[in-house]
Amino acid sequence: MLLRAMCLLLASGALAGQSPNVLMIVLDDLNDCVGVLGGHPQTHTPNIDRLAGEGVLFTNAHGNVPVCSPSRASFMTGVAPTTSGCWGFENWMQNPILINTKTLGEYAMANGYRALQTSKVLHNSRPNMWTRKGVPVDYGPLAFNGKKTVGHPSCPGTMRFLGALDATFAPLSDVPTVAPSADAPGAVGWWNAKWGKPSPFRYVNEDDRDSMTDEKSAEWLQKAIGELEKEDTETPFFIGFGIIRPHTPLVVPQKYFDMFPLETVQLPHVKSDDTDDLPWGSDSRGRRAFEGLKSGYQDPDEGLRRHTQAYLASVAFADDIVGRALATIENSRFKDNTIVILFSDHGYNLGEKECLWKYNLWEKTTRVPLIIKARRYAANAGKTVGHPVSLIDIYPTIKDLCGWTGATTKNSRGAPLDGHSLRPFLEDPATDTWDGPDVAVTVIASWKSQSPAKQHLSVRSRDFRYTRYHDGSEELYDHRRDPHEWHNLAADPEYTTTKADLKKRMFALIPKTTKAPPKTARNEAEAWKDRYFRKYPEADTNQDGILSWPELKHFQKKTGKSVQ
Repeated sequence: MLLRAMCLLLASGALAGQSPNVLMIVLDDLNDCVGVLGGHPQTHTPNIDRLAGEGVLFTNAHGNVPVCSPSRASFMTGVAPTTSGCWGFENWMQNPILINTKTLGEYAMANGYRALQTSKVLHNSRPNMWTRKGVPVDYGPLAFNGKKTVGHPSCPGTMRFLGALDATFAPLSDVPTVAPSADAPGAVGWWNAKWGKPSPFRYVNEDDRDSMTDEKSAEWLQKAIGELEKEDTETPFFIGFGIIRPHTPLVVPQKYFDMFPLETVQLPHVKSDDTDDLPWGSDSRGRRAFEGLKSGYQDPDEGLRRHTQAYLASVAFADDIVGRALATIENSRFKDNTIVILFSDHGYNLGEKECLWKYNLWEKTTRVPLIIKARRYAANAGKTVGHPVSLIDIYPTIKDLCGWTGATTKNSRGAPLDGHSLRPFLEDPATDTWDGPDVAVTVIASWKSQSPAKQHLSVRSRDFRYTRYHDGSEELYDHRRDPHEWHNLAADPEYTTTKADLKKRMFALIPKTTKAPPKTARNEAEAWKDRYFRKYPEADTNQDGILSWPELKHFQKKTGKSVQ
């Protein structure tokens, strides 16, 4: 025992003078369906759970925007969406603040690190944002009609309006056969969907098939680490390791579906009258998706059960990819000097609040898993932090732990970091001394104003969630008694003081205006395009998450659909 302690001490001393490496694992659309968070009783995430036991788990962490592109833009620049004005579906690389702020990869390189990236870490990036790039993003495989990717024939046609991605949930073994139509010749087999240029995805059986993007990334990481091990240089690395699943399409190998037999799948917590006390109507993408799923089956519960099974299977698949990434580091000479940070860009509603999507302000969509493992804090392994934090705290935390210095902005048009280092919680998970706020802020666009204060805003404290919509309507939930957010207390006189306090704390963190230049006619047009994309996501024919003007015009000409 004494010998082991001495070895650990000597190892720590040998590493003391070295800059730590960083493996940042970013999952996509993963909510609290993680074993250690208890979001679903049947979820299977042994690798993520093990990492939580080896690091510090933040149980009250939240995304700043609950949709992929702006969320990633904010945590990769450390700039809050309420500072940049990037809270919708626009291309973040057209935002004048974000484009003049160094991303994590760029800041790592400025501090002498090699910055490697694979799969989905940012929506869109320039080549010089990374030292080396790995596997490109492909959300597939998907069904194909001979001209374009389409919804899987095994999935309900009542969901097709969502587009091929969000309307597909099926095991790889369910090879699609799309019948000919008046518009397309039809096709058999799975297809990749990269940049709107579908290509065949070869599938013979579970053991004889092409690799999916996440599997390719795991292979790429193993090769990259092997190459770094052979080099004489001790130049540290920062790796952004993106995992696409459980983002739609919920398509993974059959063995993951087999882990959750359909007849045994437990349904999400859906309260039949849960929307009755909400301050706004039900015409949203998530509500329409939920209704489309239910109406696609004779028994509405069957649809929800099949979709939940596919999500749980996709989470289990993603967890295996996490395990492969962790094993690559653990089996390398970098094991003792690599900080591992794992989180998701935002969560996902699986039917709760009668919603089947993201981009809302409820717990299932804002809450994310967040784990930080660093050898120097091994004494706190397995401990949890209940203080509310958010993803803009990732950048300053890495900066702090790695000792990076220098401006995070490229010039005066950029913005400094909005988040705060989480290091105090790593040193003492129970600390009540932290420079950051005591609430986590999440925003989604109202599409009515450019003012941050006039968007839809929500804050999560230790015990409460308070939400204020652009028109002044409100929601308030007491998580001590109501973890599913079933009872809106905003109009309850007993909670008047609590609501006023949370509202005050929220607006103390919201600037009156963004630092972005005033809107031009071009920007107004882009905002209109964002609204169109939100209503008709299927117009994004290449499925890269960004709706281009040619795509919009082609779709509008073909369908005649408009938006007010």
